[in-house]
Amino acid sequence: MDIFDIHRQLVDDYRSFTTAAVDVRDPRLKQHVDELVARGEQWPEPWLALNPLFARGGAIGDLVTEGLLHPECERIFRPKSDFSDRGARAITLHKHQCEAVEAARTGLSYVLTTGTGSGKSLAYIIPIVDRVLRMPERTPGVKAIIVYPMNALANSQVGELEKFLRYGYATGGEPVTFARYTGQEKGEERERILRDPPDILLTNYVMLELVLTRPEERRRLVQAAQGLQFLVLDELHTYRGRQGADVAMLVRRVRDACQSPDLQCVGTSATMASAGTVDDQRNVVAQVASQIFGAPVTADRVIGETLDRATLGDPSDVAGLTVDVRRGGARGDYDALASSALATWIESTFGLDEEPETGRIVRQQPARVRESAASASSSNLGRVMRVLGPRPDR
Repeated sequence: MDIFDIHRQLVDDYRSFTTAAVDVRDPRLKQHVDELVARGEQWPEPWLALNPLFARGGAIGDLVTEGLLHPECERIFRPKSDFSDRGARAITLHKHQCEAVEAARTGLSYVLTTGTGSGKSLAYIIPIVDRVLRMPERTPGVKAIIVYPMNALANSQVGELEKFLRYGYATGGEPVTFARYTGQEKGEERERILRDPPDILLTNYVMLELVLTRPEERRRLVQAAQGLQFLVLDELHTYRGRQGADVAMLVRRVRDACQSPDLQCVGTSATMASAGTVDDQRNVVAQVASQIFGAPVTADRVIGETLDRATLGDPSDVAGLTVDVRRGGARGDYDALASSALATWIESTFGLDEEPETGRIVRQQPARVRESAASASSSNLGRVMRVLGPRPDR
């Protein structure tokens, strides 16, 4: 896959779509429009960034051995392909996921602020499942409510929970139950949820508001959620302005209606704060989360991502860069790629940076393609390219 080819195809398709139905008759206007299209004013310049390597935490089995998780978690949290698959081995968590498990055990509210694809959902699903499994008396009722800003996210989560909590278990023998209640449910499905509320309820903030106000749902669902343990707000950054104030009030009403003064609130977001150092960002997130949750969230309970370098080479190794460029890129097995000067230069240029104040490894800021090209031209790699000249097959 060539991402630049994909980008060119997207631009061509968009240009065709937006210009095919427009016939500008005035010559001056047509010339102006054609110039704008030629300059690419209709679409932004692409950005370059690399997904980083998250620091390894521990296997689920290790956390069970340490007493941080219930033994059944080792059977639940395994990759599985279908209902008959019990999974060959338990998953291994990232460091920030392990930190979330430890934060959840305190009973205090916390926030996870890690990038897209970092497994934020597991950072609250695992603690919720563990809490339910550890209850000495498993009375029927809702122990956790997870609030999503869009139904699409709730629908996606249903599929993921099914793989963990239903695959590998007999029908009716699931260790922890869950259900989606977002307003999409009709007739028998809705009645089933009201009649037999699950341990984990997936919803959206509008539906949660309705649950608190509709007499039938308040009588049955809210009553089933007395002593609620967890309230999760996924994509916390979406709740801002007036909507943020509404959701903050909703959190307080849920806490009161469920008679849960010690309700543990959890928030997740990839884009809550970006200015200043990591510690500065955590302070800002803690302040915002405290306002929304109506409960104190300290900076030490704002869990960020811990990154590791995937490469081991020297990005300033001119000889190594020359070898890689001559043969058209880094080659070999994983160890060879990790040691490659070119792969290391790419990771250091587009993937990772170091925070000057602490030396902590952080994400490199995304850069536009032209800026990246200019930066590459002035680097050791650029000097190597100029010395070698253009390849005849390019």
